[in-house]
Amino acid sequence: MERVRTILQEAYGFSIHSQRERGAATVLETDRGLFYLYSCPTACRQKKRLIDRVHHLLEENSKLRPLTFSETMLGKRLVQDGAELYYVQPGVREAVPDNLPFATGQALAEFHQATATLKGDPLYMPFRTLGAWPSMWRKRLRRYESYRDQLEAVEREITPIDEHLLTSYTYVHHLGDTAIQYLKDTGYQKVVKETAKCGKVTYQNFDHGFILFTEDGSRYVSGQYAWALDMRSRDIGQWLKADIRANGWDPKRVRAFLQGYNRVAPLIEAEYSVIYALLLFPGRFLRYAELYDRLTPEVRAELDGSHWQELLDQELLVMGEAACQYPELVKEDFGVPVQPVPWSWPGKAAVSRAAAAGKRV
Repeated sequence: MERVRTILQEAYGFSIHSQRERGAATVLETDRGLFYLYSCPTACRQKKRLIDRVHHLLEENSKLRPLTFSETMLGKRLVQDGAELYYVQPGVREAVPDNLPFATGQALAEFHQATATLKGDPLYMPFRTLGAWPSMWRKRLRRYESYRDQLEAVEREITPIDEHLLTSYTYVHHLGDTAIQYLKDTGYQKVVKETAKCGKVTYQNFDHGFILFTEDGSRYVSGQYAWALDMRSRDIGQWLKADIRANGWDPKRVRAFLQGYNRVAPLIEAEYSVIYALLLFPGRFLRYAELYDRLTPEVRAELDGSHWQELLDQELLVMGEAACQYPELVKEDFGVPVQPVPWSWPGKAAVSRAAAAGKRV
């Protein structure tokens, strides 16, 4: 972060006093006030046309306001550092609603509704993932397979993190396969077509802090370079995952969020099962494995292995509990049957013992 701080201070001309992580954003305290910092790959540079069009749709069809972008001293919206782009948005006087999950669900539904009339444009195609979940998930699994195969073929020192990823391989890979098959069994492609009228723009990974509530009652959407063309179930499932990581499985929060969304734009029954498939898929675990695989040997040697193992284990534990509880909550509160996966979810002790003993969980 120190390198990024220096780049940002030179680009924007402010001094950063402190920063803290909040979901996908980094909140910056500067000598010029509060700012939100986001990052994205360099390929997202071409999203300006999509962002401008969605801004127009929000102005026409919604009371949600798109947060503006802070320009650099050279009048630019984006700052580049290697393969990453950074952008800064001005802070607002935030207020927390009495029922934040419910209010977030409502606002997210309004955002989706406002984008329902978005017309196709060839320039949007690189950012379109609609209907592509099975292939995207399979690609993530193949990268995990490649990591394992290369590790077995190339002679190098096996680190504790390598060992942990290898001992978890069978469990995680089978879980991923199960999620993909479950997604197909839900009639995913049919749901894609049926929900197209409900919204066309989502976030790549919807998280806390993308929707902001202010003291005067205004609501803002931020982090626009994270927008993609996909179905609304993606944002709903990703918010659930983010909230479960932050707060554990909390049925009151999950229930309130879904109720808030349904108050504005009721979900169709099959969407609950699509969301369940997203909960099942170990995407964060696979992303950690991919990030680790890309590191140089020097960086790997300096990593805190126990911290990484804790992150990997925690991802399986919290999502395992969610996968167990979600079908029952949906049936009881929304009257929708979601077929649970008959899966042996590992408890915390089981994961720790298996990792220590070098066994697969």
